[in-house]
Formats: sequence, C-alpha cells, structure tokens
Amino acid sequence: MISRRSFRSLLGACTLVLGFVAGPLVVHADDVSDAQNKVDQVLNELENLRNQLGQIDEDYGAALDRQDLLALEMAESQARIDDLSAQLGDVESVLQQIAVDRFTSGDSLSLSPIFSDASTYSAAAQRAALGLVAIDSGEGDIDDLQALVDDLADEKANLERKQQESASLIATLEQKQKDFAALETSYLAKEAQAKADLGEAKLQAEEDRRAAAAQAAEQAAQAAQQAAQQAANNSGNTGGNATTPRGGGGNTGGSTGGGSSGGGSTGGGSTGGGSSGGGSSGGGGTVTVPPVSGKAGIAVSAAYGQLGVPYRFAAESPGVAFDCSGLTKWAWGRAGVYLPHQSGAQFRSSPQVPKDQAQPGDLIFYYSPIGHVGIYVGGGQMIHAPQTGDVVKLSTVHWNKVVGVSRPG
Repeated sequence: MISRRSFRSLLGACTLVLGFVAGPLVVHADDVSDAQNKVDQVLNELENLRNQLGQIDEDYGAALDRQDLLALEMAESQARIDDLSAQLGDVESVLQQIAVDRFTSGDSLSLSPIFSDASTYSAAAQRAALGLVAIDSGEGDIDDLQALVDDLADEKANLERKQQESASLIATLEQKQKDFAALETSYLAKEAQAKADLGEAKLQAEEDRRAAAAQAAEQAAQAAQQAAQQAANNSGNTGGNATTPRGGGGNTGGSTGGGSSGGGSTGGGSTGGGSSGGGSSGGGGTVTVPPVSGKAGIAVSAAYGQLGVPYRFAAESPGVAFDCSGLTKWAWGRAGVYLPHQSGAQFRSSPQVPKDQAQPGDLIFYYSPIGHVGIYVGGGQMIHAPQTGDVVKLSTVHWNKVVGVSRPG
C-alpha cells in the first residue's frame, strides 16, 4: 500500500512531468494561431489594396468613357454653332446691304452692328435693329431673327460648359493615374514581402483556402435556407388542405436551373427559382431570365484568345494589355455588342440573372461598389484580367464573393 506521503510525492512528480509536456504544446498552439493571424492580416491587406486599385481603374475608365462622349457632344455642338452662324451671316449681309442703301440714298438712320459685338448692345437695341432687318429684307419677322440669335447664344454657352467639363475630366484623369501609380507601388511592395515571408506557393494556397472556406460556408447557408423553405412549403401543403405551395416558390424550382437556391430567399425572386417558379413570397410573380445571346460564343472565344496578355491600368489593347472591364468590353465588342469601359456601368447596362443560372458569356462582378468583372466560360470558370503584375487568365469563380451576374447581348 502506498503511503500518503509517497502518493503526494508521486502526484507532484506527475504534475511536474505534465507541466513540461503540456507547456510547450500550449505555446506551440499559440504560435500557430499568431502566425495564421498574421497571414490572414497580410491577405486582407492585399485584397483591400486590390479592391482599391480596381476602383481607381474603374473610375478612370468611366471618366474616359465620359470624355469620349463629351468629344462627340462638343463636335455636334460646334456643328450647330457653325450652322447658326452661317444663317446669321446671311442676315448680316442683308443688314450691311440695307446700311449701304441708306447711306447712298442719304438716309441718316444708323443700324447697330449687333453681329460684330452683340454684348455691347441692350436687348432692346438688338431687337430694334433686327426689326429693321426683318422689315427691310422681307425675310421673316423679328421673332424669327431673335430666336436665331438666342439659339446661337445658348449653343455657345452649352459648348463652353462642355469644354469646362472636359478640362475638369482631364485633370481628374491625371490625378487618377497618379493615385493608381502610388497605390500600385504600395501593393507590389506588400505582395513581394508576403511572398518572401510565406513563399509564393503558400500565399496562393492560403488565398485558395480562404476562398474555399467562404464558399463552403455560403453553400451550407444556401442548403439550410433551401431546407427551411422546403419545410415551410411542405407544412403549407399538409396544414391547410392546400394543393399548391404557398409563396410562389416551390417544388418545381428545385429541379430546374434555379434549384440551388430555388425560392430560398424570403422574396424568392432575386436568386431563387429562376424561370420555373421562384416568385415573391406574397405576389406569386416569377423572375424573367433573359435567354443566352447567340453572340455569347463569339465573346467567349475572343476572351480565350487573349489568355496570357498582361494586365495594365485602363488598357483595352488586344494582344498588348487589358484591365478587367477593358477585356470584357473588347470581347463583347467582337460580338458586335457595345459595353462601357467600367464594370459598374457594364452591370447596369445588361439584364441581371441569378448566380446559379450563369451561362457562358455572362459577366461576373465582384466587390461593392463593383470594382472587378470577368467573363464566365462555364464549369465554374471565368476569364479575367485580375490585377497589376498578372495576366489575362482562366480562374475559378469564387461565388461567395460575386455580387452580381449580367447577360449582355
């Protein structure tokens, strides 16, 4: 039999041994946790910088699109000014002839040279002079001539506003370029440091792990939501002798293209059910999904042809460089469909479709506000121009991060 004193000694020894064994294990676990937190922090910083770079790039593209549109509008405005000036030039010739006739006939009545410096004459003086021209020339009444002068003044003011906006846009574009260059330098430095600390393969593996974990969580949430909706539908079928599900969602929604979320949202329409029955919970309406364009294959083929082309800020040059929206704009442009050079504008310019009904040719959008876009090619893959330092490539779609899908054509 072990005495109390021996038992206490044995217990103390065991405690000491356990202390040596457990101590390092706890420290090791903490070290692993700290290291993972640091990796996560680096990944968060890189993703945030990529998002900021994307936003600057997209803002730049929008400003370029506006600048192109302004150039057309200014050309049209100048053409209208030239036309109005020509019409007034004809009137001025009549005015000059009247002045000559009056001078040679000894008429001392003077006429205001309103067309040479109209700003120095009052509206009443101009109107009086125009009245004399109208009366003497027999070419219309005073109101017609005054309307011509007013139209010319308005058009000149309109052109001046557009010129001012154009000058402001040029300054904005220059600033965006500087902002992008500064942020790009910061991003490349952080990325290089992360690769040095972790290794390029490990950095990519960590990003893939995070994306997979987030996507698995989203799928689990969708499955739970779908199960809850199904249970509610079943309850509706058996609880009130109803022969059809309540809420417009339904049993048919799960067997078609919209099945993964088949009426799973409370509204049932934005992501659920698709065209087979996902309506709003109260109105029974259905989501109308536009058909896939016959031109989608051309856009997808064009995008495949640009694999390996470098990413470059605000670029849209096949075989040379692209940014994300420049690639999708060019690819769909090859199919004869115009898209603006800005991902948010591309999203707004095409009909939206549920994520679970994406088809090849559809555009896949990321971030809020939207700052990145790729073209879906099927099989959970998309082609996109990701970021600075990268190239146009085929990537897995991280559906958990997708904020929208649109269907051009």
